[in-house]
Amino acid sequence: MIIPINDRYRIASDPRQWMIQEPRTRNGETEWESRYYFGTLESAVKELREVMVRTSDGETLVDDLADIEKVTTTLSQALTTHSESILKAMAKEHR
Repeated sequence: MIIPINDRYRIASDPRQWMIQEPRTRNGETEWESRYYFGTLESAVKELREVMVRTSDGETLVDDLADIEKVTTTLSQALTTHSESILKAMAKEHR
C-alpha cells in the first residue's frame, strides 16, 4: 500500500512494516527511498507528523502553531482519501 501525503513524503507498506519515504533523484529520475520504519501505521503517521513539524520553517511560536495546523490538515486530507484501504490494513495489523 502507498499513501501519498505530499510531494515530500509518502507512507508505504509491505507485509511486515510501514515506511515513511522521501523522494530522491537518481540519474535524472525521481524514486522514493524509505527513511523510517515502523511496525504499525499509527506509529508511522505519528512520526511523520513530528518530522513534518520539525522540518517546517517556523521561527516563532505563532509560526509553529500555524505549521502544526497545516501538517494536521495535510495528513487528514491524505489519510481520508485512502480511509477504506487504511482500515483494511489496520485490521490486518490487529490479527
